Amino acid sequence: MKNKLIGMGIILLAFILTIPSVYQRVQVEEANKTYEYIIPFQLVESWLKTDPTLSEDDVYAGLSDAGIHSISLEPQTIRSLEQKGLISAVNSIRMREHIILNQLEKLDDPIFTNGLFVHPENGFEFEEVANKLFEEVRPVSINGVEYIFIPGSQEQILSTMIGYDQEAVETLSAQGFNTVLRLTNLTDEVQLNLIVDELISLKADNRNKVLFTGQQLPGYPETEKLKTYANQLSDAGYSLMFIELAKQAGFTEMAYTMDLDVIRLHSLSINSGERSINSERIIRAVKERNIRAIFLNTSIADAGEAIEELSEITSSVQDGLPDFYQAGESSTYKKIEVAKWQIIMALIGSIAFLASAISSIFQRRILTLLTAGSLSILALAYVVLSLPIILKLFALMMAVGVPVYAIMLRHNPQEKWYLVKAYLKAVGTTFIGIWFIIVLLNGNQFILGIDSFRGVKAVYIIPIAFASANAIWWIIRDHLQKLLKIDVKFLNINVKYWHLLIFVVIMSVFYFYLGRTGNSGSVTELELQARVFLEKILYVRPRTKEFLIGFPFFVLALYVAKSNKKLGYFLLIPGVIGFLSMVNTFTHLHIPLSVSLLRSFYSVVLGFLIGLIFIYLYKWLMKNVVIRIKERWQT
Repeated sequence: MKNKLIGMGIILLAFILTIPSVYQRVQVEEANKTYEYIIPFQLVESWLKTDPTLSEDDVYAGLSDAGIHSISLEPQTIRSLEQKGLISAVNSIRMREHIILNQLEKLDDPIFTNGLFVHPENGFEFEEVANKLFEEVRPVSINGVEYIFIPGSQEQILSTMIGYDQEAVETLSAQGFNTVLRLTNLTDEVQLNLIVDELISLKADNRNKVLFTGQQLPGYPETEKLKTYANQLSDAGYSLMFIELAKQAGFTEMAYTMDLDVIRLHSLSINSGERSINSERIIRAVKERNIRAIFLNTSIADAGEAIEELSEITSSVQDGLPDFYQAGESSTYKKIEVAKWQIIMALIGSIAFLASAISSIFQRRILTLLTAGSLSILALAYVVLSLPIILKLFALMMAVGVPVYAIMLRHNPQEKWYLVKAYLKAVGTTFIGIWFIIVLLNGNQFILGIDSFRGVKAVYIIPIAFASANAIWWIIRDHLQKLLKIDVKFLNINVKYWHLLIFVVIMSVFYFYLGRTGNSGSVTELELQARVFLEKILYVRPRTKEFLIGFPFFVLALYVAKSNKKLGYFLLIPGVIGFLSMVNTFTHLHIPLSVSLLRSFYSVVLGFLIGLIFIYLYKWLMKNVVIRIKERWQT
């Protein structure tokens, strides 16, 4: 008893001393509530090209009225110059055909065998551009027309990036838009350096964000080169935009080099007829995943129709978000400074928590001492080495251990208000464990999704496996001696009706649970509508696995355990889902802490109320179904 009180005291002390760490995270998250809309410049170009009667000023005015704040701009290529009519390009094969058909003087130099003949239009100074990008450039006159010949592959030449469209940059500034400059990795280092230098020279108050294209960042896979580019961007004052779910090799290294000066971005393709779906996706992204930039693209060819669609979506989003969210210019989160002593306190609290769990579940002093000792050595290693992997390992052990400890807590069924007290005790224990996980994995890298909790699958599997093994143990332990002797009589144990009923219920719940696990779980249309309804009235939707499965079955297990302990243990199998799902909610560290807290509160309250309904149904089934079946078979 004394050791238990000491453990509880250590946990409580660690909890209190780490409050500043959690409070700081909440402050940082709640201080940044401005989100930004971005569209690609190619959209504007395509609209103006499709309908020459459109006024450029009218298009930009329409976009501004629709709530678009920024327009992204990619570097021009030689192909894009040709599409704009600034140059004409002819490959070597076509030029030879032209010379033969018109009986012109042949080009005898072998250099003209493979390459591209480029003719500048309307006085465009292409030769100066070509000399910067290509080692061998040759002016040539054919039938009185001046060309600049570039030897090499036609496709490679046409895709060569030449820099940003200065006219477009000036137009966007004049129209009042911010410009998000896009950048990609290039195999030609000279070409890449020219683009980066130009990007840095373009830095201004309304041009201070970089959005990467492609699957690799500039300089990748050479880390030193990547860091060099990162330092250049950082020194110039740029912020990076991190595309949610996109795999861009080298982004993590560049983000850390730039001191996590990063804005989370969600990319969305807008199509006609999906207005409500798109609005809900944006609302959810901004509200629940720390997204502060929305990149909107559309295949709608008509400018008027596209702008109207964008306007309806942005208006619907603003109506669907609380007033403290405002559309405008996005910014990075303030720096979360986590004091090392608070991390150490979280480690101490975690050690005491896990040791208490082992002591309560197994009641073996040697196991408790081994747990506390080995974890203390691991914590000491962090104090000396400051390895983040140690914190992640502690967080994983806590995430796996918390749900198990919550369902295995010891209770007195004869105690007054037993059901309420036991439920709150389990929820409180879970919350304390989650608290230490939050402190261990605190920092901008986690709220931005640059780094994340590792071990989601383990959290989904291990607690359920433990609950299942524990339930089976309570069934077989009375027959263990016979089982070890391989007594055939054990296999002939009578199967009772409640055995089959519980088996069917648990398998049904497990099947439903699997269908809701992960990001790709199937969801019915009815459930989608229910989710939207809950989000509108509750601000955030409680997790289905928690308030419809896990917590109600846990409440039922507590009730049933008073009269049938073995059945109670089987009901803990689906019951543990509520607690592991609650832990999983908070290990999604890019979700604002306030959102996770509110979501879990709803789940806990609704789960308890639905659990009371489960108890009523259980009583009714036992009275009206099971007993009648028994009576029927006995007559």
